[in-house]
Amino acid sequence: MLSAVREQEQAVRFLTRVLEGSLTSPLLLLGSEGTGRRFAIRLLTRTMFCTGDKVESCTCFDCIQLLQNTHPDYTELSAGEKDIGVEAIRSLIEAAYSSPSISSHRIFLIDGADRLTAAAANAFLKTLEEPPSRTRFFLLAESKNGVIPTIQSRCSAVYFRPLSEGYVLSKVQQFEADPTKALVYTRMGEGSVGRSIQFWGSGRLALRDKGFSLLRLSLSKDVAGLFALIDSVDKELPLLLSFLDLLLYDLLMVCIAPEKLINIDLREALKALRVGVNDAVWQSVRVRLREARLMYQRVKINLPFQVKSILVDTFAV
Repeated sequence: MLSAVREQEQAVRFLTRVLEGSLTSPLLLLGSEGTGRRFAIRLLTRTMFCTGDKVESCTCFDCIQLLQNTHPDYTELSAGEKDIGVEAIRSLIEAAYSSPSISSHRIFLIDGADRLTAAAANAFLKTLEEPPSRTRFFLLAESKNGVIPTIQSRCSAVYFRPLSEGYVLSKVQQFEADPTKALVYTRMGEGSVGRSIQFWGSGRLALRDKGFSLLRLSLSKDVAGLFALIDSVDKELPLLLSFLDLLLYDLLMVCIAPEKLINIDLREALKALRVGVNDAVWQSVRVRLREARLMYQRVKINLPFQVKSILVDTFAV
């Protein structure tokens, strides 16, 4: 079944060792959402638990239970709007020390190793260091940076690389018939099938277009329009800033390597926007907006105020 995990040869080699029993330590799976981390662990679990012919179409009792998310020996714990707290981890640890119900092992997938509270992480350390012999732990995070060192040191790191443009595009084209839009969604996803299809499904080009309008309003010094647009996006402002970052990248690249643009449908509009503006200005805006977005993720600053200030200050002269 692991052959269905595409373009992640190194990760598949690690997971194959888990299947063979030669790798029993907890694994920390690092990579962007949509690069196959969760999918790979679900396939690994099906391969371990399957009592049939070990193919994706298998309809044995264990495979059906796993597909229906009702298997007693497989548990997923995910961070939602709140971080993963100590009580959730203590419940998981208690289950980890009990014998498997019907399979050879218990599998635990913790989606959000970077979202463990300090108390939860500390409570988890001893179990990760000496896991029960019939338990396997898989922790997911987008990058190592957010995972505390004591958790990192108890896990083997497995990297899931961004997927190739051709592969992601082939998946997006199953949903989007327009070849230009399909390529834009593909490149907006930055190597993630899941993210690209999510952008397609939620019509995110409309929000991207608001980001482009924001740059136009800033350049024309339309402060009232600028403020109104920022206020109108409300809770979607962090995502709009992500799109702005891609637009600003394109502004810097449009005359150097136009074939590498992410927002290829805006090529001519981007060329027009940069007339008379030094590249250093666009680069400065990109750096300052990126810093504001990262700070918001850490301490919840007044993001609309910060974005307004950055754009007004930059183009006030």
